[in-house]
Amino acid sequence: MPPAPKLRVSLSKRMSKKSKSGAGRELVMNEKQGTLSAYGARFLLIPVKLIHSIEDRLTESFGPVTATSFQYEIGREGGAQYIHLAQKAGFNIKTPSDIQRIASSLGTLDGWGKLEIIDFDPTRKFARIRWKNGVSVRNRKGKTPVCHFGRGILTGAVGEIFGSRCESIEVSCQGKGDSFCEAIIGEPREISRLADTRP
Repeated sequence: MPPAPKLRVSLSKRMSKKSKSGAGRELVMNEKQGTLSAYGARFLLIPVKLIHSIEDRLTESFGPVTATSFQYEIGREGGAQYIHLAQKAGFNIKTPSDIQRIASSLGTLDGWGKLEIIDFDPTRKFARIRWKNGVSVRNRKGKTPVCHFGRGILTGAVGEIFGSRCESIEVSCQGKGDSFCEAIIGEPREISRLADTRP
């Protein structure tokens, strides 16, 4: 079976995209070295099913509670790294529109889902972020939220911007039939209070 021509063409050329921050950032596929880079960092193109396999293996090996914690904490570390990358690439992180720009450039364009900043208040250390088509959503018939990895990424990123440790709770999830996923991110005590008062 011959390879798809479009894939061969797009990967054999240097692809360029200007970031909305105004700084020219290129997505570069270096076939000779076997690397893909953007914003001055190395990236990977991986199938979503690999994320699903990791989630499944963690659940099989450690049980659902520990697997959820692992996914969340791994995501949290990744989210902090995204903010370091955004700062290095010249993105501002001062206003909600700056944060939306980062979400669009490093979240949506990287394939994590369509992200939207609903509320972002550094003074209160509070954020509400909504997304659609997250990578952990496989069906829409579950009973509990499933976006532990993605929620962790958002929590790590927001915590890095606020300069303090944050926690989060997913209040809506496409994985349980909601029309979008949404997380509230804030100080651990406030998130704990919200979790305790939810039905």
